Amino acid sequence: MRWVRAFTLGEILGFGLLPATGGALVHLATASSSDAARACAMYLAAVALGFGEGAVLARFQLGPLRARFARVDRRRWVLHTGAAASVAWALGMLGPTLDELTPLPLAVQVTLGVIAGVLALLSIGGVQARLLREHAERPARWLWANVLGWLLGVPFTFVTPSLVPDDAGPAWFAAAFAVGGGLMGLTAGVVTGFALVWMRPRQPRTRR
Repeated sequence: MRWVRAFTLGEILGFGLLPATGGALVHLATASSSDAARACAMYLAAVALGFGEGAVLARFQLGPLRARFARVDRRRWVLHTGAAASVAWALGMLGPTLDELTPLPLAVQVTLGVIAGVLALLSIGGVQARLLREHAERPARWLWANVLGWLLGVPFTFVTPSLVPDDAGPAWFAAAFAVGGGLMGLTAGVVTGFALVWMRPRQPRTRR
């Protein structure tokens, strides 16, 4: 299916080459900095590079998406998805970054993690569903399909890097992030692909 292939390639490139590789470069560049400075630099880099990940993914999505919803605006789809991905990274990295700056009680970490996680899962799907309101019937399906797809897919991005030994070279970690991103994209692509098949184009209103 074109959509699943596009989603997978978009995440291999978007996640494997932007946030992962960029984060590694920032980590090396701040090696002599304090822990607080490094945490802040990594947070800002993740937010900025997260936009790139979302924009790359959106660009790959456009081909199969416009085959079904031809009037979707290319520029808005890319920019809005990139912004949503940036927000998701900001939310996902907030708890670990704050804990690095000042140790947080476990209850605060858990509460913050749950709230941030829920909002992050809603970000991309929510923005894209809003963009599809003019083109598709029942666009809320897109939101919930994205929530499920990302919920099932994101864990791969934690599992694959954890399998790489700590003393492995940067290339191994980059490859692990690319594989994790690909598996995440494949999973989310399959779930959202089913939603895309079932979503029907909105019929234009006729004037009486």
